[in-house]
Amino acid sequence: MGAILLFLFTKKTKLLIIKDILNKIVTFKPYKVDINIDAVFIMVFTGFLYIGEITYPNRKAKDFSTIRALYNNIRIAPNSYLIVFYLKWSKIDKTYSSVNIQIAAILGDCLYPIAIIIRLFNRNPQPLLNLLFSINNKAFLALVVYKILLTYLAASGILPNSYSNYSFYRGVAQYIYNYGFTEL
Repeated sequence: MGAILLFLFTKKTKLLIIKDILNKIVTFKPYKVDINIDAVFIMVFTGFLYIGEITYPNRKAKDFSTIRALYNNIRIAPNSYLIVFYLKWSKIDKTYSSVNIQIAAILGDCLYPIAIIIRLFNRNPQPLLNLLFSINNKAFLALVVYKILLTYLAASGILPNSYSNYSFYRGVAQYIYNYGFTEL
């Protein structure tokens, strides 16, 4: 019993990244690296994804085309009101059957990914088989994203100690639980 109580009091509680915090950490700077980071943060939040589903482990390049996000995995509807993100691999998808995630635009909301994806494609054009999210055409590792997240939180005046890459997923999950999809 004592070991269980000790575990409950020593386990670190991670805070949630909610829409207000996302709004503070997305920079909208014009540089390729910042656009990639903004796109990762926004896609993870609005797509209800884990960071690991769109970042890359330190693996050989041949793995990327079969399980990781490439430029050709994003389709933007002609009217720019919808994007379809073909997610080839998910942490919860043990059969690698993939899924199409459809994300609709909400007019006037800068945190929805259609505008940031169009911006990414315009500012950082790549061949369709290149990595969707990268820094200088090198894989975006989850640890790199985590360090950037902590830096952006601190720069926004938010103490970063209690946040993790899972804070996006958990924040959106809590938001949906409280308000449903219509308020997201």
